[in-house]
Amino acid sequence: MIKLSRYTIAHILIVIIILSSCANTSSGAIEYNTTSYFINGKFEDAIPDSIIRKVYGFVITEQNGNQHSYRIFREIKSYDRKTLFCTAHKKWEVVSAFWQSEKARFEYMVRTHRKN
Repeated sequence: MIKLSRYTIAHILIVIIILSSCANTSSGAIEYNTTSYFINGKFEDAIPDSIIRKVYGFVITEQNGNQHSYRIFREIKSYDRKTLFCTAHKKWEVVSAFWQSEKARFEYMVRTHRKN
């Protein structure tokens, strides 16, 4: 017969308790309930901008309405291009800026970087 010390029995009981309490869902698997702020190519309107900036960074909107976010957004002059990492789409993108005189602001055009 194997002799078990009191510490070994205590360790076995702790492991059994931990393993039995890990998966407390109906399916028996660990389920992650994460909050997604970026749905169908746009950020939700009900979420404050401060939370979006904290989680995703600086947000720009393309001419066609698609939204992109970047942690570090450097100034892009008219007809200039910068390669930036989009935190919403999680890939590298090439951002071009064009000055719109009738709107008196920059419009952005974004395309996926060729090495993605």
